[in-house]
Amino acid sequence: MANLNKTIMQHAQKQVGIWEWAGSENNPLVLAMFAEAGHSEIKQDAVPWCAAFVGSVLLQAGTKGTGSLLARSYLDWGQKIPLSEAKEGDVVILSGKASWQGHVGFFKGQGVQKLNLLGGNQNDQVNVKSYPVSKLLGVRRVIAPRSNSSESTTLQASTVTALAGASATATAGVAAMHPAAQVTLICAGVLVMLAGVYIFRERLRKWRLGDR
Repeated sequence: MANLNKTIMQHAQKQVGIWEWAGSENNPLVLAMFAEAGHSEIKQDAVPWCAAFVGSVLLQAGTKGTGSLLARSYLDWGQKIPLSEAKEGDVVILSGKASWQGHVGFFKGQGVQKLNLLGGNQNDQVNVKSYPVSKLLGVRRVIAPRSNSSESTTLQASTVTALAGASATATAGVAAMHPAAQVTLICAGVLVMLAGVYIFRERLRKWRLGDR
C-alpha cells in the first residue's frame, strides 16, 4: 500500500505548476486531466478540476478514481482512514460553500490546525496549499488492485479446463451429424468461443483492478 501511495505522489508531483489559462484559451494539460478522469466532453479549463486532477493521477498510478467531477464523490471511494493515520498520497476531501460542494487533493502533511494538500485547481493551478482542519470531511486510502499471480493463474487454468471439457463433448456430438450441419455448428461454436474469450479477458482485467 505504501508503494502505491508513493507512486501516486510521484505522478502528482510531476504536474505541479500546471495552471488554468486566463481568457478564452484553455490549457490542454488541464483538459487532458478531464479526459483521463472520464470526462473528455469538458473543453474549458475554467470548469472546477480538482477531482479531475485526482482521477487523472490515480489512473496514471495504475488504479482509478470515482469517475466523477464532484470532490465529495471520494467520500465513498477507497478505505476510510483517520486523520491521525494519514500518509502522503491519501485522498483528502474538504467541505465547500454549499452542502454538495467541496475540494479534493492528496495529503502532503499537516501543521497546527492545517492540512497540506497537493492538488489541482488550487488558486487555479497544481500546487501544495494549506487548508483549515475544520474543513476536513474525510481521508480515504486507495485499495490496491488484486495482483496475486497464483490466483490469476488458477482462474485462467480453471477456465481453460472447462472450455476443453465442453469442446470434447461437443466434438463427439458433431461427428455424428450431417456434414452441412457440422459446418454450421462449428462456425457457431467458434463465435461463441470468441465471445467467451472476450468476456473472460474483461472479467480478468476488472478482477485485477479490484472491480469485483
